[in-house]
This record gives sequence, C-alpha cells and structure tokens, in this order.
Amino acid sequence: MKDKIAKLIDLKSIITLILTVALVVFTYLKILDNETFIMAVSAVFTYFFTRRKEGE
Repeated sequence: MKDKIAKLIDLKSIITLILTVALVVFTYLKILDNETFIMAVSAVFTYFFTRRKEGE
C-alpha cells in the first residue's frame, strides 16, 4: 500500500494534477474556452498515461 502511494506522489504526478486543476479553474473563470480546455487536458493525460517508466 505504501509503495502505491509513493508512486502516486512523484513530481510528475503532482505537476500533472496541478496543471489539470489550473485548467479547470481557468475554464470556470472563462479565461479558456471549452475547446482549449479539452485539448490541453487530453494532451496532459495522454502524456501521463502513455509515458514509459525508466527501465522498461
């Protein structure tokens, strides 16, 4: 269990979550439009879930 939590709390995960929250806030405040939000969040999640870990 501790190992899974440690993997979740690495720097790249934290940056990805912060970026996603910022995009949600910007969209809510009408700083970004919906299309830009969808494109940016898709790029972030695609990178995060398809990246290879070192040693693979």
